[in-house]
Amino acid sequence: MIRQTQTRKGGLWARPYVSSLVAAAVCAVWITAGSPPAQAQFGPDTARVVTLTGRVSLERLGELWVLAAGQTVSAGQVVVTGPDGFAQLELADHSTIEVFPNARLLFRANRFNWRELLELYIGKVRLQIQHLTDGDSPYRVTTPTAVISIRGTVLDVVVGPTQETLVQVETGSVGVRHRLMPGREVIVESGQSLQVLPNVPLAAAAKATGALVAVGKIVKAAGETLARVQQTTGTGRSGGGSSPKGAPPSSGGGSASGGASSPPVSGSDSGSNETAPPPGEDKSGAPPGDAIP
Repeated sequence: MIRQTQTRKGGLWARPYVSSLVAAAVCAVWITAGSPPAQAQFGPDTARVVTLTGRVSLERLGELWVLAAGQTVSAGQVVVTGPDGFAQLELADHSTIEVFPNARLLFRANRFNWRELLELYIGKVRLQIQHLTDGDSPYRVTTPTAVISIRGTVLDVVVGPTQETLVQVETGSVGVRHRLMPGREVIVESGQSLQVLPNVPLAAAAKATGALVAVGKIVKAAGETLARVQQTTGTGRSGGGSSPKGAPPSSGGGSASGGASSPPVSGSDSGSNETAPPPGEDKSGAPPGDAIP
């Protein structure tokens, strides 16, 4: 019960004083309103913290509020990770966002368009987006220099200290546009990467990336060919049909016709009753490259 008192002052009755209990209640409400909610409703405009290690916080009015596993991030909130911070966020469609150390991002800047997924200011995120239907528009991720359209894709997005953006696609494909310069959208496929620089047109960056991918494929193919050559050469030597080092290859199956001298016979082979292979079947002198299909 709230206790009220009355006092006489100047011939007039003073209004009742507010109890200290009411003042304490008002103070508690004010403190609660200033702190982020511990648990909000999980919906299309929110993300749930699935796993968390190190320091991961929400930035609000210049202050950092520590997050914990099980809490939610609402549209318009900024997520900040420390040097040891890592968090995995899950969306309502089971897509996931992994936030790595020293990152800062804005989750769903446009709360009226839930396809605007996030804006990455700095750091690295890994996105695993579920496949969308043909009628659905793709998610969009923005950085200081790039606009990325994502549909059923696994990719990494990294923003460096000079606002350069690196897009690395593991599976699927994404469309990338330059945010600061005009130009067409560039498609980045599985296994490819694209770096977007603040003052370089996207077409030039895409050509450089295409050249690097082509060189990488050539180097990979050359390495596989060399491995096959070495494997074939090793197999031929293990069969015991190769000529001794320094000896010329046998012609005509060891025949003395034509005046050609035969290679010297080792002591272990002397007196052997084995016949020489028919002409054309002795492949000991064939170069190793001929065995590659």
